[in-house]
Amino acid sequence: MSLRHRSERRAPSWPEVKNDARVLQAAHELRGLLPSDTRAAILDVGFGGGWFLAACLRLGYTNLSGADFGIENKAHVKGWASDAITLTEIESDIGGFLADKPEKYAFIHMSHVIEHIPKYSLLWVVDALYRALKPGGTLMLRTPNMEGPCANSSLYVTLAHEYGFSSGNLASLLDICGFDEIRFHAPSASHPGPKQRLGRFLRWPFLKESQIRHRLFGVSEHGHFDSELIVTAKRGDFPPYFDPKYR
Repeated sequence: MSLRHRSERRAPSWPEVKNDARVLQAAHELRGLLPSDTRAAILDVGFGGGWFLAACLRLGYTNLSGADFGIENKAHVKGWASDAITLTEIESDIGGFLADKPEKYAFIHMSHVIEHIPKYSLLWVVDALYRALKPGGTLMLRTPNMEGPCANSSLYVTLAHEYGFSSGNLASLLDICGFDEIRFHAPSASHPGPKQRLGRFLRWPFLKESQIRHRLFGVSEHGHFDSELIVTAKRGDFPPYFDPKYR
């Protein structure tokens, strides 16, 4: 989907990226979630513009990997810190990419990727993520919330979305695949200014209406009604489901 307009996109330099508002916000949100060891192996699946990798760089992490489709269009990300970032092409699918990487990573991040995976592949891919984590390692997912105030827009905004998640079915998927300590997180602004505080105030009635509507007519179990779900889960002792030879 990105091929037609790739020549129109400018590759930002590290001095530009490190002070980008999204990178600063991510760095604030990730404190306390990332491994304490800054040399720990961290993977960003579907790294896109590289904002998560940039946030990790700002926080001092030195063993970062990014995997995506069409990385020739995103090669500039490695240039931000060539000794700390490795980029890899996903040749076919995420499960296949991770098949030869058992217990390799301490932290895996996927932002707005899981909703692009067909339903019939979800168990396979999430199991591959589980298998690629070290014991006790953390998976962090971000995805549109189908119990949020704009669910239809969030699901149908792009041709590439395959499936939609609520906190309930996402927690069930992670639990089925053996993850423990499943926790949902609310986004928090690092230094909320007047615009952020005004935006929070204006959004509040819509979020409250969504909460009331789903509690009256829905089956929500976890009570998350913002537009985005942010969840972390840790690899437990449950054995992976699938033999890698079938990936």
